[in-house]
Amino acid sequence: MSAAGGDPPTARAPYTCPSAPANAGAGLIGVLGPDGRIHNLRTPMTVDADFLNAAKAAGPPEARMRFSGTCQTSACVQWTGSRCGVIDRAMEALQAHATPDLPPCTIRASCRWFAQTGPKACATCALIVTDTRIAAE
Repeated sequence: MSAAGGDPPTARAPYTCPSAPANAGAGLIGVLGPDGRIHNLRTPMTVDADFLNAAKAAGPPEARMRFSGTCQTSACVQWTGSRCGVIDRAMEALQAHATPDLPPCTIRASCRWFAQTGPKACATCALIVTDTRIAAE
């Protein structure tokens, strides 16, 4: 069982990665605000190549926006062998605490991070900006 009390990954549809690369077909789930936090969209949006080409004119889209996609488990460099290491490392470093009111989220029902760690993931999620340099290396 996951920390959030959901089904084990093998018994359900694939989880959604809340920090996926900006590729055509990815979901745009949040935008970086002036406060340095990710502000989640309230309506799901799938991005296409035209959107990404326009966004890339101002630098890597992942530096300003958060995208979702299917969790790649062992095909992802962030996979620890049994879970996503991104949220675990971020929670340890940032020490965010769950709040009674969860922020709006278009992917919570399938979110890998929420399934692994529950509401604490939501508090930490807003503080994570995807760094694509790791994937490029």
